[in-house]
Amino acid sequence: MPFSGRHAFRNISVIVLLAVVVAVWNYAEDLRTRFPDLDLSRSRVGIASWYSRTDKGINERTANNEIFDDRAMTCASWDYPFGEKLLVINAMNGKWVVCRVNDRGPALRLRRKIDLTKAAFKKIANPRRGLIYVSVIPVAKQREKRA
Repeated sequence: MPFSGRHAFRNISVIVLLAVVVAVWNYAEDLRTRFPDLDLSRSRVGIASWYSRTDKGINERTANNEIFDDRAMTCASWDYPFGEKLLVINAMNGKWVVCRVNDRGPALRLRRKIDLTKAAFKKIANPRRGLIYVSVIPVAKQREKRA
């Protein structure tokens, strides 16, 4: 029996590890193809939540003075400027959405990285979860300002 006991387990482990590496590589290549200008140097990892028009304390207008629309693919962040497009990836299932920053938040005391509109959150997770772990990556590299 050439593949028994420890050796069989080791061979299966190597095959599973290789399959995972190939899957992650393909996923990363797909993202690089779709978003060639990802700015990984300004990426963040943390917790995301969602907010909706029906939540208490939600203003009619966002921080950049747009009318708040919880059906839009927008988000609130302290780390990125208004108008910046962000790739938000759910760390648990790999689903992603691109959102535009149009608001400030989440509340600093909550220690979350980003608040997504309910519609944006629904693209990557069930809103009943409430909170998810995400990676947040700017879609386009920030241009250097010239004096």
